Amino acid sequence: MPKQLTTALILLMITLSVAAQEKRALLIAIDKYTPPPGTKIAGTARSVFRDLDGCINDARSMQSIISSRFQFNASKIDTLYNDAATRVAIEQQMLALLKKSEPNDIAFIYYAGHGSRVPNSLSNEVDKIDESMVPSDTWKPGVEDLRDKQLAGIFNQFIDKGVKLTVIMDCCHSGSLSRGPNDPGSYRFIADANYDAKDASRPVIPETRSEGTFLIMSAAQDNEYAQEQRDENNIAHGAFTIAFMQALQQQSVNASAINLFTSIRAILKSNGKKQEPVLGGSSLRQQQTLFGIEKGTLPDKSLIAITGIDRNRVTLQGGFALGLYKENELVKFNGKDTLVKLQVESVVSVNKSIAVVIKGDSKDLKPGELVEVTNWVSSDAPLLKVYIPSGNMTYEEVVRLAGVNNELKASKKVKWINDLEKQDPYTTVFFDGEKYRVNVDGKDQPAPSTITSGSILQLSKQDSTLYFELPTSRSLSAAIKERIGQNKSLVIVNDVNDANYVLFGTVDENGKPSYGLRRAQTSARDSLESMPVQTKTFALETNMSAANKSIADSIYEYAMRLSKIRGWLQLSPPKEGTSNFPFRLELIDKSTQKPITNHEYRLGDNIAFHLVADSGNTGASAAKRYIYVFMIDKNGNMVLGYPDSEGGNVNNQFPKLDSKKELVRDVLLFEGEVSDPVGTDNYFLIASDEPIPNYAAVFNQEGVRAGTPRGGSPLGNLLNMGNEGGTRGFTKSASNWNLIKLPVKSRR
Repeated sequence: MPKQLTTALILLMITLSVAAQEKRALLIAIDKYTPPPGTKIAGTARSVFRDLDGCINDARSMQSIISSRFQFNASKIDTLYNDAATRVAIEQQMLALLKKSEPNDIAFIYYAGHGSRVPNSLSNEVDKIDESMVPSDTWKPGVEDLRDKQLAGIFNQFIDKGVKLTVIMDCCHSGSLSRGPNDPGSYRFIADANYDAKDASRPVIPETRSEGTFLIMSAAQDNEYAQEQRDENNIAHGAFTIAFMQALQQQSVNASAINLFTSIRAILKSNGKKQEPVLGGSSLRQQQTLFGIEKGTLPDKSLIAITGIDRNRVTLQGGFALGLYKENELVKFNGKDTLVKLQVESVVSVNKSIAVVIKGDSKDLKPGELVEVTNWVSSDAPLLKVYIPSGNMTYEEVVRLAGVNNELKASKKVKWINDLEKQDPYTTVFFDGEKYRVNVDGKDQPAPSTITSGSILQLSKQDSTLYFELPTSRSLSAAIKERIGQNKSLVIVNDVNDANYVLFGTVDENGKPSYGLRRAQTSARDSLESMPVQTKTFALETNMSAANKSIADSIYEYAMRLSKIRGWLQLSPPKEGTSNFPFRLELIDKSTQKPITNHEYRLGDNIAFHLVADSGNTGASAAKRYIYVFMIDKNGNMVLGYPDSEGGNVNNQFPKLDSKKELVRDVLLFEGEVSDPVGTDNYFLIASDEPIPNYAAVFNQEGVRAGTPRGGSPLGNLLNMGNEGGTRGFTKSASNWNLIKLPVKSRR
């Protein structure tokens, strides 16, 4: 057979294979667990059935995303919500999905609801516990959970059949409380079952199988809560799913699962949550796209379905979940020409928006058609949410409690700590805004009626760590609220579970009350994250208004620093497409001359930063872009890496061609030595079709009070994000800039 014909036949076979590949999904979400009114609970495994708030929102958001971004056909997406998600129905629908799927098909199972644990005396695991999904009819006698071993058996059948299966679970897998000053809030865990599964089976763990067709993402480790929280639009969701949706808005459909997961984790942490998500699957599978769809087979566009037309107003099947905002524009094309252009007038819910026709005729639209999002609009959500505990104490009362804290610090029974980045406390005493709370070894304990060093030490274990958090005085609390309230990019929330950071108090080296900001949920293991576990603290010397104002100014300064980090981490750039910039940042360890692939380096390492062309990029069709690379450390300091401050916008345009008019595929941008602070350094590459005239001032900022850019660039106020007087971003722009992010952990 001629070589040309063989190649053509292979290409035809690949095309037919991709065309025949079906995508199917099963979305399971349960908010309602309470039995019908008047139901007598007898013989059931549980007696308390807490309802949830965000699971249905999660599933509807997921449905919107997989339809718009990943082109799942609506007719091939099955749902089980609330009462429909019974124990029998869940298993039946999973098996039905298995039956309908053919080899090489794409299958997706999503679950949002309660997770729990089931005793299993015959298990080979040390704890003799199986983790489980909790069905909506768990209140009925004899209804068992779906245990991990049973689910593994079902998932293995998909693998055996050659189906590419992706599973996402936003639920708790265990109920042990975590240490530290954390209000558990609303979480997706229900009490352990009271029956023994007596299951000695040992199914192969699906994510360990060599076929590489299985991927699972879970919201939390098996000893953690999966939290619920409200998003920027005050809609209840799972904290993991919020991060998941934001990451999908940031990432291309061609992003690898591991890169997507890295983004999810960073966003989850920046939202103040300590839960540790889990990614399971072979190394090969993790390098593939989220659903295992071949890279390049899906257009990286947001395609939104029209669901209704009323004269000039059009209802769209897409909302907050897809990152739609007021003033987003959507187009129905006639070839390359615009036939009808819509502009979003209001976003109603996670999967619904209302738009008006601004060009063309609505008669050229019909329900079911897909329109394409063509411009970028920034979110007007606050950059940072801060919780300030109610200050209902006098300055004198706070000073008395500082004395208690100093006595605890001097005690020989416990190891007093106030640096939560270094160590998690065994005993925690903190004020939640209304009363003192005590947590001992992960379990809440009744607080003493009177807080004294003696009453606290009675609750403490010999030689264990102790953390005692001071409240604020009325006057200090009021001063901080007033100062933070002056910046619309910062917002004070009334519920600690909605906060990214919380005001906290301790004593300094001189025994004075001292205040700073800490993560809403603290964990020493997060000390190397982008967002610090806690900031430095500032001592309150007197109750004079000047002293309160000084502390309020310092807290405000650090709130802005934190908002800068979080703002850039959360930022969703324009989608790829015509504005695609096919390059990546690559770090080279100069001592070995090898690329750094684990996103880690150490203090003192000498690192070279290269701009490297993606494979297949010839540079022939890529538009010229002005390149700027900067870094933000965990203290909020911004440092310019490229171009040189004095270089001007002369040599920073890419792509570059050599003397033979061929693409220069690898360019050294800059070199440097890794220095303090230890933590995650976030590198950002901005590629803009217009130069930024004052880039040296914009990207060299100590803290948050420098480099306000004015005019000359479509990036505008975005570059001022997190600064004094800065805003969330500009309203809208064409998709004429790109943003590449690269987080790297620095260690000692």
